[in-house]
Amino acid sequence: MNDFAKDGPGAVRYFQAEGKTSKELVESSCKVLIQERQVSAPRQFIFSTPSLRHTTTTSQQSSFLFVGLQRQNVDAALTKIKNLYQDHSATKTFTNQDLADLTEEDIKKLMNLVETQDLYVQENPLSQGGLTVSGLKAGVNQVNQMLQTLIPLRKELRAKEEESLYPGIAWCILGQNGNWERLPKTGNYNLEKKNITKGIVDAHGVSWSVNLLKMEARRDLTGQTAKLKRLENLPDFTFPLYWDKMSKTQDLEQVLLDPSSAEHRTVQQGFNQTAHNKTIVKIERLQNVHLRRTYEMQKKHISEKNKNEGGVVERLLYHGTSQENLNSIKTKGFNRSFSGKHATVYGQGTYFAVNAGYSVSYAHPAADGTQTMFVARVLTGLFTQGRSDMRIPPPRNSQQPHDRYDSLVDNINNPSMFVVFHDNQAYPDYLITFR
Repeated sequence: MNDFAKDGPGAVRYFQAEGKTSKELVESSCKVLIQERQVSAPRQFIFSTPSLRHTTTTSQQSSFLFVGLQRQNVDAALTKIKNLYQDHSATKTFTNQDLADLTEEDIKKLMNLVETQDLYVQENPLSQGGLTVSGLKAGVNQVNQMLQTLIPLRKELRAKEEESLYPGIAWCILGQNGNWERLPKTGNYNLEKKNITKGIVDAHGVSWSVNLLKMEARRDLTGQTAKLKRLENLPDFTFPLYWDKMSKTQDLEQVLLDPSSAEHRTVQQGFNQTAHNKTIVKIERLQNVHLRRTYEMQKKHISEKNKNEGGVVERLLYHGTSQENLNSIKTKGFNRSFSGKHATVYGQGTYFAVNAGYSVSYAHPAADGTQTMFVARVLTGLFTQGRSDMRIPPPRNSQQPHDRYDSLVDNINNPSMFVVFHDNQAYPDYLITFR
């Protein structure tokens, strides 16, 4: 007497149906009796994808009792029955990556097919949460065909959803250099949908686990942590990655920089290189949606105009100002109509200095003794030597009078001063208050 057990109900049903004749031949040739039984085995199985979990608490098991007068006959019959079932059975493994995009309805259909085809399914730890389906070949092939149809469709749909989400929502991670970096489309989508069980992968291929409550990511290999943030773009405006989030109704926000941040250190170092004996009181980032939108439009225009000469040229330059002009620049930007108030030696536009030290003298002290200076993004583009009588830059070519230089300078070989003539050609990026 001997026993043979097989996971899943398929073995019993096979030998009660199409395999019945083969089983009877084994009984006859080996002079044994074979009794089939189907029993329920208590067991907990949890099939999970990043966003779905399917749990079953019992599994069906096929059991066979072999009875014979001689041990060798029982053993021979057992081997033949195993081989017969093996010849008509199959096993197929699907990884968690294969199944990641299936919907809850897909999972229900899959599990219904497994049950109707008397198949056995188990979680596959080697594939990190995938599953292995085994049973009669016809049933396993049906499952395989179903998934081979569903998986590409779901992946294509997922790719389209990632693509459509990307322009509107930007999830970012703070890089080691202190700059915010945008996450790839898959990580961006998973964070937005809170599918973070398996973590995220950044643009450098590094894996991170995620804590959304802390808005923090932890590097899997080293334990290093990094901040996360979410930006929601407007239909006609993409937020710069280094900005903080703003509400849809907010047009201007002044963000006080943390003195320990890499962003603060970068602005401070640029200022201190030439503004000697000056102490920074604070640095604020100016987030003006309206001004930045028009600036980016001008940037695109200059880039297209100068595409054969290297595109747009953008510089970080300095502009010292008095308290009375402060709010006007923060809200409305630089206004060239104020040119001539101090000097128009190189043209009647708005002046920006390469060195902060030069702009200090134009930053008139307030009542408390503090001074203010803007760090501006300026589209200097293609430039030429300026003169005091120039109200606009001259044409680059006499044959094309409308194709003009983008800015004027004090010294064409080594500029220390740039003059621009479009108000949206400069954006007040930071405001430095100093003594």
